[in-house]
Amino acid sequence: MRIQIAILSVILSVGTAAAADDELVTAPDAILCMTADSLVTASAPPVAKSQIVLRAMGCMRSEAGIPIRLVQNAPDGTWQVRFYPVGMSGGVVLWGRPSSFKTPDRARRT
Repeated sequence: MRIQIAILSVILSVGTAAAADDELVTAPDAILCMTADSLVTASAPPVAKSQIVLRAMGCMRSEAGIPIRLVQNAPDGTWQVRFYPVGMSGGVVLWGRPSSFKTPDRARRT
């Protein structure tokens, strides 16, 4: 029994370390949509500048630094992500282009 618990502890700690390496956040002015098909139109400069038009399309422009988790990397190069804005612990599944995401900035410890 002790060996099983020790193995489980090692597996969980490795999974946690791997998750930390895979952390991503939104880049500045990330365009996210409810469907991948909307990304082309939503990314056009005149559309991307209007939150009203984006919202009508089922899209949004996000501020930088919102945590996300990659769900699926689609064959067309778009990403399905789980987007975790403040106040929504379960997140919401949206689509974006890889350029809409980045690794979080880390403050250097001295």
